[in-house]
Amino acid sequence: MTELIDLYVIARLDTGDAAADLYSCEVYYDAETGTFHGRTVNSWWESVRLPAEAEASLDALDRALSGAGYARIGQWRKRATASGAVRYFADATTCVEEL
Repeated sequence: MTELIDLYVIARLDTGDAAADLYSCEVYYDAETGTFHGRTVNSWWESVRLPAEAEASLDALDRALSGAGYARIGQWRKRATASGAVRYFADATTCVEEL
């Protein structure tokens, strides 16, 4: 049996250190309408990194995520941290085989 896992992705496009950090999360939906209501981020799942010589781009991270068995759902959302670092956020899923 396969279990669908919801993940939250925080990506950085730092030159030589581009990566997508994935976190497990619990997704909540409105009980009446079924529309997305929010999420609780639980714990770090893994990081998918680009090779240091690779071009740091969201398209390259999408290919790396897909190659690692993840599916990004929805669009990337650009945010800046309090220190000014630019990060990109998205939701993703993966499937895990239950033993």
